[in-house]
Amino acid sequence: MAADLLTFPALIRAEVLAAGVGFYDGYVPESVPTTDGYVDPYAVLWAGLGDNPFEPTACGTHSTDTTVWDFQVTVVGPSAEVCRAAAQAVKARLVNLVLGTGRVRPNPDGFNQQAPLLDTQTAPSRFMLPLQLRITTN
Repeated sequence: MAADLLTFPALIRAEVLAAGVGFYDGYVPESVPTTDGYVDPYAVLWAGLGDNPFEPTACGTHSTDTTVWDFQVTVVGPSAEVCRAAAQAVKARLVNLVLGTGRVRPNPDGFNQQAPLLDTQTAPSRFMLPLQLRITTN
């Protein structure tokens, strides 16, 4: 399973780019593409290694048959309207996407941000909408 987790970010990147949105993995550079002084839509993948959801066996080992991988894709745009449209396009590409032996689903344990958040700490300012997602493989 670990090998699949290493390929998941590249597959997610391909889907985000297919939605017409820029992509960053784990960071946002100081300078991002802009058009007429406004940021172009982009998404940032925030992900770790995943975890085995089961208790260890009596001998202390963990099964490697199942992995739960929680991750967040934060979609960013120059206005609330553009941010929502980009987030909708990204979500449509990612939800139900088959990765390994599982499908990407909304994370039932994650928060559900309903409205884009304004970030005025960066220039130019931008709106962001985080998508909380999960894949369970077995």
